[in-house]
Amino acid sequence: MKKLHLSLIAAGLLGASPAAFAEVANLTNSADGANREAGIAVVKQKLQAACTDRKGTPDLGSFEVVFEKTSDNPNVPKPYYVDGKMQCNLP
Repeated sequence: MKKLHLSLIAAGLLGASPAAFAEVANLTNSADGANREAGIAVVKQKLQAACTDRKGTPDLGSFEVVFEKTSDNPNVPKPYYVDGKMQCNLP
């Protein structure tokens, strides 16, 4: 009986903890930029905004460029394309 009581207390504490229900979402997005740095900056902003719109906290250390390409066309105003991903810690 004593073990059951302690188990119920432990389960109650875990159930009451906000971290017990936290979820990690993997967000992806893309952006264009005048150069690599500009493209990365824009996609990071988009990912952070998407996370905070969901009431989450962006994990900036998890940001990763998954694809990048530069256009061969010199007339393109934003020739650098970037796909990125970032984790978002949701409540």
